[in-house]
Amino acid sequence: MTDRRTLTLTDPRAIRVLAHEVRQQLLDELSGGTVLTATEAAKRCGITPSAMSYHLRAMERWGLVERVDSADGREHPWKLVADSIKIDDAASAGITASVANSLLGTFVRRLSRTVEEMIERNDPDEHATIVQLGGVYLTDDEVQELDRIVDEAVHRWEDRHDPANAPEGARRRDIYWLNLPRA
Repeated sequence: MTDRRTLTLTDPRAIRVLAHEVRQQLLDELSGGTVLTATEAAKRCGITPSAMSYHLRAMERWGLVERVDSADGREHPWKLVADSIKIDDAASAGITASVANSLLGTFVRRLSRTVEEMIERNDPDEHATIVQLGGVYLTDDEVQELDRIVDEAVHRWEDRHDPANAPEGARRRDIYWLNLPRA
């Protein structure tokens, strides 16, 4: 496994940048070291290249993405600056309820859409894996350990973000992980 870098967001304004569906989809599209031009990213996200350029520049201002040198110097590809993004506890305390709801709401809508599309395809060879726990009591250290275990498990296949690295018969899978405290 390669050394991975985690970007920790400490400014609530940086979190607001992520509370947009296109930007969250863009994070997914750029994951695993994928490098895309604004035009390529726009195609994947279903928006215009000029709109994508706007989103990329907004994310660049907060240090989430950066430009990459291109082979011919004409294209302007982009990549994520880190393999994972963490929100600092103090920063999350500084966001408004509407930003938190937008951030989580976008995540939940994407999850819902993925499940609905799978159901509509009605493919007997497709299988979803769903794990649900009603809740467990964990110390802060145990929460960090659980997050680390899940992170390591998922990144075991970090080279598989690029379809060129997928073995024959592999299907793209969306992986969602939430570890939320309850009162």
